[in-house]
Amino acid sequence: MTTVDERARDLQRLFTEIVKQFHSVNEMAASGPHANLSMQELRTVEVLGNEGPRMMRELAEYVAVAVNSMTSIVDGAERKSLVRRNRSDEDRRIVRVELTDAGRNAYHSLMEFKLQLYRTMLSALTEEEQQILMVLLRKVARAGQTLETSAVSLA
Repeated sequence: MTTVDERARDLQRLFTEIVKQFHSVNEMAASGPHANLSMQELRTVEVLGNEGPRMMRELAEYVAVAVNSMTSIVDGAERKSLVRRNRSDEDRRIVRVELTDAGRNAYHSLMEFKLQLYRTMLSALTEEEQQILMVLLRKVARAGQTLETSAVSLA
């Protein structure tokens, strides 16, 4: 029988492999025929497509870069006509970044590209196995969130 530590190491290897596959898909999506994006621009388009307009600070947190780096990333995405900056009428210091029509088209293309990988991964499983996988992944994700919350409260 395997120990919890052995299973934890195996889980680490499996997640590392899956994360590599997702990273590879992100790279392919970012440089695909529908887009020529840096990884940070891809993540920016993704968060704006998923969450809607965001302030630079919020984007920087999601992309995991400093705000001044986020400015350069948004500048690049703006040159590619994927995003635009909008100043708040109430407080001119507040700038929200949003997708343009071209940015929304790129977002939808990127998401379809990624969904194709997820469909391929799921097709290796029966429908019942797919349902079990989703239940288990949700449990693991919740456990990870609990750990994150605990770590934040300790800091």
